[in-house]
Amino acid sequence: MRVGGKTLDMLGRLLLTTSLLFTVACSSTPESQTADGSAPKASSEPAASGESTATAQQVLNPANDPAMNAQGPKAADFTLPKADGGQVSLSDFAGKKVVLVDFWSTTCDPCMNEMPHLVDLYKKYKDRGLVVLAISIDGPESSAQVNSVIHDKGMVFPVLLDAETEVYAKYNPKKEMPYSMVIAKNGAITLKHGGYNPGDEKALQDAVAKLIP
Repeated sequence: MRVGGKTLDMLGRLLLTTSLLFTVACSSTPESQTADGSAPKASSEPAASGESTATAQQVLNPANDPAMNAQGPKAADFTLPKADGGQVSLSDFAGKKVVLVDFWSTTCDPCMNEMPHLVDLYKKYKDRGLVVLAISIDGPESSAQVNSVIHDKGMVFPVLLDAETEVYAKYNPKKEMPYSMVIAKNGAITLKHGGYNPGDEKALQDAVAKLIP
């Protein structure tokens, strides 16, 4: 059967038009639906690194925070220079950190024996809210040794200088050495400890552990 050229041209145009209409119909499926009309599945991809990770880190409610509800005499504020420059005040950590204050001297052998335990305690709890303030009471005759001890003992926490022993005398009139205090976030002194004998570090750790769950 012979078909004329015009007839073939019309059939070709008809097929092309039908193909275009079908393509448009398929591409008009809403983004909120799949091709079969159902809702798309939730993505299983992990959240972007820039998104909030609040659910991964729980913030302790102050009402349930033992360090905000501790009992004890209130610690008086003080401000002292740091061995490496600048100043630190006890009030800098109010409501934020549990503070272990330790008065020490380069000429105090028990202080030197205790220091590695303070370093270990700090490393264990520093990411959970502990700061150690190691306050040197060295005077002019021994202050030059402070930086050497800081380096030798690996004292990675703030080291403060109380060369006039004003803060030391206020907190420790008996002048015990070393002399340590554990201060809760609310400023309450929960432990005072004078001197050092092997094993005394456990009392400090226990006091810190009670305030930092």
